[in-house]
Amino acid sequence: MGLFGTQKISQGQAQDAVAMVEQYFRRRGLDPNEHCLKDAAGYGWWITEGSAKIYVFIQDSPHGAVLRITSPLVFLPQDNRESCYRKLLDLNSNLSSCALSTHDDIVLVVAQRPTFGLVQEELDDLVWHVAYVADLLDNKLADEFGCQMYTDEAAASRSS
Repeated sequence: MGLFGTQKISQGQAQDAVAMVEQYFRRRGLDPNEHCLKDAAGYGWWITEGSAKIYVFIQDSPHGAVLRITSPLVFLPQDNRESCYRKLLDLNSNLSSCALSTHDDIVLVVAQRPTFGLVQEELDDLVWHVAYVADLLDNKLADEFGCQMYTDEAAASRSS
């Protein structure tokens, strides 16, 4: 470790986490290669749980490899944004192991941690937890605020 806490990125930690993600998919009866994201920075996979699409990434950071699990839920509503943000903050106060956030006009569920010390059971639990929260909240938020649920197609049409 350097003087200011910097350290070389451990490819071993990233590879161990990649192996755990691939094991997660195999135990679910899925081929991880069929769920691989081709344009991910680092390593990335996707899985669908109910109405939610979950993305699992292993990415480099200045302090080593990081596991990031995210699921886009809905697009922010055109009206009542303040009420929507308040609801997201209130929901965050009751969540554990994940949080609600926004990116551009998309509401996300996210969980992130360094891969150092990561074990298979924790990875499995984090993926399941994000998937559960995403599937639970996407329809509720869409109904409550009259906003559009996230789909890849809707995202593509908004960026065009």
